[in-house]
Amino acid sequence: MESQKPKVAMYVKRSFGDKLNASFDFIKENWKILLKFTTYLLLPVSLIQALSLNGLMGGAFAMTAMSKTATVPDTASLLGFMSYYGLYMIVFMIGSILLTSMIYALIRTYNEREERLEGITLGILKPLLFRNIKRLLVMTLFSILVMLLVGLVVGLLAFLSLFTLLLTIPLLIAFVVPLALWAPIYLFEDITVMESFKKTFRLGFATWGGVFLISLIMGFIANVLQGVTMMPWYIATLVKYFFSLSDVGSET
Repeated sequence: MESQKPKVAMYVKRSFGDKLNASFDFIKENWKILLKFTTYLLLPVSLIQALSLNGLMGGAFAMTAMSKTATVPDTASLLGFMSYYGLYMIVFMIGSILLTSMIYALIRTYNEREERLEGITLGILKPLLFRNIKRLLVMTLFSILVMLLVGLVVGLLAFLSLFTLLLTIPLLIAFVVPLALWAPIYLFEDITVMESFKKTFRLGFATWGGVFLISLIMGFIANVLQGVTMMPWYIATLVKYFFSLSDVGSET
């Protein structure tokens, strides 16, 4: 234990560079546990999502082929496409909630245990994991209500004047950035969803620039990794698409 680096502290005021270093230090120290738990939780969900995505792309290819032959897609094809899309979105939401719950449960456990994440198991993590899942479901429902309210306000402004709508869009972008802090605040602290929502904007506007840059950089890295890992699926999908186009008008 003496050779280990100091524990990455959570509640510390850092510069932008130190925030990135702390994030990568945590990942570098615990990447094996992160990979193992992600595989345990998300592999079954990912398999279902892959099947729904393949069905969704298959339906899209079928409707594209029908449009090439100037035929109208039948009701069964359209319903199948919508069913696969609905399943894909449900599974995507489940996977996002599981992954977010696990990551923040591991970070909180790492912060509270003297031995960090050494010897951690899903059994030890289960109470905190279920707590985070419940809180994320509450936060999701609250977010839907907020989005409906914001959509109503934006719709009224657009109806009144296009100029007021153009002024509203930058304000919406400015208010969206602090929401990156909402999940960690609500999951780390024992407060209500409304209290966490207020605290999100109070802290988010005070650190707006840092939150924006961190979100931008981490989002870019995540998109690159996602693109690399999904490259075999992209290639297989393109091959399937070309074969489907070559079979248009044939009986096979």
